[in-house]
Amino acid sequence: MTNVLEQDDWVEAVARTLMYDFLVRGLMYPTSAMWQATRDTILPGMAELQTTDSRLGGRLSEMVAVAAATTDFDDARRAHGLLFPPIESQDCPAYETAYRGTEVFQQAHIMADVAGFYRAHGVRPGGPERERPDHITTELTFMQFLSRKEAYALEHLGAERAAECRATQALFLRDHLGCWGPGMAKRMAAIASHPFFNALGLLLEAWLEHEMQALAVEPAELTVQPLPFPPPTSEGCGPDGHDCPAAGGCVC
Repeated sequence: MTNVLEQDDWVEAVARTLMYDFLVRGLMYPTSAMWQATRDTILPGMAELQTTDSRLGGRLSEMVAVAAATTDFDDARRAHGLLFPPIESQDCPAYETAYRGTEVFQQAHIMADVAGFYRAHGVRPGGPERERPDHITTELTFMQFLSRKEAYALEHLGAERAAECRATQALFLRDHLGCWGPGMAKRMAAIASHPFFNALGLLLEAWLEHEMQALAVEPAELTVQPLPFPPPTSEGCGPDGHDCPAAGGCVC
């Protein structure tokens, strides 16, 4: 098999796009249509990916095998709900600002900077799957978009334009995704109740570390666990002092 993750620049960009596509699909709330499409159209391509990075290669092989063996869609959907509940938990939050920025102003700056990256490339979060700019799937989708854009530039626009896309990927990993993504992935693998999401967390961690090495990136900071929730104030049950609607006192 060709080592497509370290081969020709265009082939590598296409392969990286495929990897990011799979990671995004795996982390999104699963629907039966998306689940089937992933198995039918994305998984065969994943099985063809090869790399000289032995750690990444092992995680990739494990992920392909687990995904192929995962046939109980309802069980996987329940496991996703436990991993990423509707009300964010401390176990495995999927938002960058849950790991970075101890103050609300720092978090607002992070969110604004992430959104600035998106605007600079003419994209914004939206569509049928609406998530915050700092959600793991949104940031991974942006990296997927950039790698796809790099492949297009290599084929049609020239090396200089492709280099601009690659430089943006390195900056985004350095300033954002690389700072918290590996830590979030490690937590995901540790607490996942389903082998699919355990394997996905291990693959995501290995992939982001591989990407940073390939792009010669050192993250601006490295966070391995989420920040603790702010303590409630004496005037209410939440960090902003809101009143608890529960009768008989606070149950938050």
